[in-house]
Amino acid sequence: MQTITTRSAAKAPISQSTGPQTTGPLSITKPLLCPCCKQPVTIPAPEIVIDHYGITPMEGRIFAAVWKGKGLPVITERIFTAMYIDDPDGGPSPDRMYLAFKVALCHLRQKLEGSGIGIANVGYRRGYRLVLEGRFPSTASR
Repeated sequence: MQTITTRSAAKAPISQSTGPQTTGPLSITKPLLCPCCKQPVTIPAPEIVIDHYGITPMEGRIFAAVWKGKGLPVITERIFTAMYIDDPDGGPSPDRMYLAFKVALCHLRQKLEGSGIGIANVGYRRGYRLVLEGRFPSTASR
């Protein structure tokens, strides 16, 4: 994986025109097979990726939350909300929630290894983001 260093926003203005476009559809170069029609898919829905790699429901909620970020950072609290959306109490204590997240993230990364799809840590308290084919959105100017 690549290491990315960033500068704080106070030191350098954020340029919206640099780097790859992250608002368009997410595509991969290694196509997956659609579970319904068995046709190759290069712009998969997260459900196709979840089904193809045998991702558990908890890992799937984490993956879907990060996928919605389209390569931009997704804060950990948003991922926690997705993990425990069905829990009327909002989930366990923050310590247990974080531990469950780290374990599920480790298993998710193992399942996605070699697929060209990954989840990268953005930085301390900045969250996680989707990585496709080892390419990160450019943050060198940030």
